[in-house]
Amino acid sequence: MTLDSLDTPVLVNMADVEAVPVRWLWPGRLPRGRLSLLAGMPGLGKSFATADFAARVSTGTAWPDGSACDRGSVLFVAAEDDPADTVRPRLDAHNADVSRVHMLTGVHRLDRNGKPVEAAFMLEDLAPLERALDTIDDVRLIVVDPIGSYLGAGVNAHMDTEVRAVLAPLAALASKADAAVLIVSHIRKGTATHPDDLVLGSRAFTGLARSVLHLTTNPDDKQERLLLPGKNNLAKSPDGWGFKIRDEPACVAWADRPTTWTMDEVLAAANGGRAREDDNEHADWLRDVLSNGPIPSVDVKERAEADGFKWRKIQDTKNLIGAKATREGFSSSGRWVWHMPNARDDSP
Repeated sequence: MTLDSLDTPVLVNMADVEAVPVRWLWPGRLPRGRLSLLAGMPGLGKSFATADFAARVSTGTAWPDGSACDRGSVLFVAAEDDPADTVRPRLDAHNADVSRVHMLTGVHRLDRNGKPVEAAFMLEDLAPLERALDTIDDVRLIVVDPIGSYLGAGVNAHMDTEVRAVLAPLAALASKADAAVLIVSHIRKGTATHPDDLVLGSRAFTGLARSVLHLTTNPDDKQERLLLPGKNNLAKSPDGWGFKIRDEPACVAWADRPTTWTMDEVLAAANGGRAREDDNEHADWLRDVLSNGPIPSVDVKERAEADGFKWRKIQDTKNLIGAKATREGFSSSGRWVWHMPNARDDSP
């Protein structure tokens, strides 16, 4: 480059660009070669979710929605969980191939006296992470959990320019490695008009992420966690999915169907009102159907479809209004019937 070439524009003619499809690790949620963000309150189960993700990638097990998962290695950059008493047991509980899961726990450096020490890894210097990727075959997923622990002491997490200065090189590394990078973030307390605005720190976190996922609690079932989409720059918004954390051993148990909740509805519920405007309509319809006593679930479904209601929505409404589902008889072949505990007829 000569002095004469400085300050000249860099132009790309789109006719010279070959169009290629987006490559996905989890279609619609975790793009390969890009940054994604998982945000939620502390203690909700973000680390359980990432352990489940890692197990699926390490074994090639399909995702909760049934989509295929490319098998490969996983690299955790994790500061809050102990490898021996927390991370390994969680991976085992999720049936991970632990030979394909690695943790970057620190960096070998020399102290001021020239003595070798193990120092903390920070994203300000990506060289150790690049070397780690060079030594591990087929890394498909990199998890940074939580992102705030790896920005560096001199980085203000609330300043866009400083956050972008750290995350932009990480995004470039993701592209080079063709790996999905999932950065885990906490959310701020309080309210917001848009779910993505809850992410703690600068808007650069959600700005640079191509996919944002929110982990929250189901307002109707405090034991269920909801993985709900936020912004997505690469695909249409996917379905949300729920899971519960099962005991002994503690692991994620995914629901068998998508949830009808959206993050906007959860946020509206948290801000003091009923989240879904159509809840009353569905609830009134189902109460009316069940008002005369137990009805087989297949009949409820037929009536719902005939009246223009989505079956998934009616299934969620059952829990919302306190209706019950009970199997008739004592064999596994007995049909399921729905009923209201206070209906006129005796419950099965």
